[in-house]
Amino acid sequence: METITRINGNGQPYTVDMPKVVILTDEINDVALKHIEDNTGLHFTNEHTRNYEAQPTTAAQITALILTYNFKTQYYNNWDAKNTLFLKFDHHVGFKVDSICVSCCEHNHIPTHGLEADDRLAC
Repeated sequence: METITRINGNGQPYTVDMPKVVILTDEINDVALKHIEDNTGLHFTNEHTRNYEAQPTTAAQITALILTYNFKTQYYNNWDAKNTLFLKFDHHVGFKVDSICVSCCEHNHIPTHGLEADDRLAC
């Protein structure tokens, strides 16, 4: 398995394996899963969660995955999610959003920290 060396906030290098990839969704159809596997070599399963998981062995697999579908991404390497890249399908809409209203924040459980009703939160 390839590794990635990063620099932490204190300027110290540290090395990790390729992150586990988790697609946050209840269901992906078999055609999409096959398309992902054909393009990346990654076999996603959902045996233990409602999400789909795969363990890449190369950076090229992650790159191919990102270039196969539009995903929103979040990377975590903490107590709860060690070296994990979370992906959500973007559906081409999220990329076009520059800001959201307070009502939308509240609907999506995003803390507004005292924003007024007509304020907007940058995305």
